[in-house]
Amino acid sequence: MERARPRTESLREQALAIIRDAITAGELAEDRIYSAAGLAKQLGMSLSPVREAMMALVTEGTVEAVPNRGFRLVPVTEADLEEIIRIRVLLAVPAVRRLCEAVVTEENILAVDVGEALARLREHAAETVAAADAGDVAEFYTHDRRFHEALLEYGLGARAADISLRLRDQSRLFNVKAEIDRIAVDSARELPVIVDLIEAGRADEVAELVTGNLYFFRRGEDVGH
Repeated sequence: MERARPRTESLREQALAIIRDAITAGELAEDRIYSAAGLAKQLGMSLSPVREAMMALVTEGTVEAVPNRGFRLVPVTEADLEEIIRIRVLLAVPAVRRLCEAVVTEENILAVDVGEALARLREHAAETVAAADAGDVAEFYTHDRRFHEALLEYGLGARAADISLRLRDQSRLFNVKAEIDRIAVDSARELPVIVDLIEAGRADEVAELVTGNLYFFRRGEDVGH
């Protein structure tokens, strides 16, 4: 679970990002109780930022505090995951359609210039692909999260991005772990295509692709069965 983070992030932000990714990737089990001290030791960090990160996750509903013992994950079933994905799709599709509208109409309807938005999305997409191709699943999660955060923020605004990310952070992988590298690569390579379709103003196609991309968490369920 330990890995380097950008120096511009606070220790709390670093701890929060690493723990979020570990939860999503299934590195932390739902049936275990984790102490802040134990996680801090595992991360090679001091106790305070890790405890602050865990309390932030409690506020978000991703983990719950166990009095005098530590923290445990809030259980997420496959039905919960399906609901999470459907809600995220309800946000993502209008976001990409609005980005397409900004491209096609050339009107200033976004909070940022559409060219700047596309450039940032393309940068996040490239970083996600590079991480997935390198087999660095932890970095894949980090950059994939940033891509979808930017997509929602540019298309619908910061509140929509925050809602979508909170739901994403409650997601779990229900697929076979041996296949995660392949699934991550397939998912990552869709991101530059999403940007291309937005830039071309092809709203229906990008809406379909972004929907499929959000189903990343369900892609490996039938593998090995």
